[in-house]
Amino acid sequence: MTVFLRGISFAWIVAALAIFGVLLGLRAWLGYRRLTAEAEADWDYRVAHDMQDLRLDKAGFVRAFRKVNAPRLSLYLAGGAGLIIILTPVVFGLINVFLWGVWKFSNESRVFEPGYLVWEFSIFFGLIAAWALIGAAVARRYHANSPGLMRDAMMAERENFMPTRKLVVGPNPLHINGQGQADEYRKMFEEALGLNCERQDNWNQTGHICEIYSDGSDMNICVHSEGEGIMFQAQTHPFFFTRKHAKEDVEEARSTIVMCLDGAHDAFKKIETSDLNITKTTGNKHSHMRSISHENLDIFLYENSKGKK
Repeated sequence: MTVFLRGISFAWIVAALAIFGVLLGLRAWLGYRRLTAEAEADWDYRVAHDMQDLRLDKAGFVRAFRKVNAPRLSLYLAGGAGLIIILTPVVFGLINVFLWGVWKFSNESRVFEPGYLVWEFSIFFGLIAAWALIGAAVARRYHANSPGLMRDAMMAERENFMPTRKLVVGPNPLHINGQGQADEYRKMFEEALGLNCERQDNWNQTGHICEIYSDGSDMNICVHSEGEGIMFQAQTHPFFFTRKHAKEDVEEARSTIVMCLDGAHDAFKKIETSDLNITKTTGNKHSHMRSISHENLDIFLYENSKGKK
């Protein structure tokens, strides 16, 4: 039988693959080490600027960030190089056994004699084909396990999310234009959701009415109504006026309310049957979360698992 390193040597290719794999493996390892710190810094920045998804906690965001931003390419390339190095001797041995059988089956024809042209060419192209198949298998697995977009990863994390606080709003305090709908908001926040209400008839010395709803924590929902003969102005209520700057988003900013309470489905029904303009609802009576969209406000109600029997 022929000698592996005879003629065109594959040792240089294997050595190059080994170096390539080690370098990529080191790059992947360093990339994974940085991911958690980068994810936590991104989350802290979002929190500081009221940009975080309130249906996620920090741990869930970090998991989603690591999944999407993992250095998968470097890891898979290193793994592919390692597989080629490990499997090359095995493939080479199988090719030799096969060619030996062909030579014997041909009554030891000189055409297929070990060490000659057909033998060497068969080994060369056989190994190239085997490496290509290994590379294709690794590439197929790489694409099959693609994590998708950050949005998709965060949506997956939301499925198992449960609030640790009764009330979380974003931004905090949350300001709502309640002109003409103050009674309906009172029914929703006070009667349906069980929040406490503090009424201020001269909010910030503006002459306007503000009803502040809260669960007693630092989270506040402020429903504003215009005072008699007075209109909201940008100086007194800047949160109701569009900001003018070059990079302004086309879509109106949305506000979020997340609540965890006993009887979330009953509260949902009360809100759904109110006179507020409900534009979208999700979930059903068997869901652990139900949501309601009203104008630029999204409300997410989670059933308190501790309250379930």
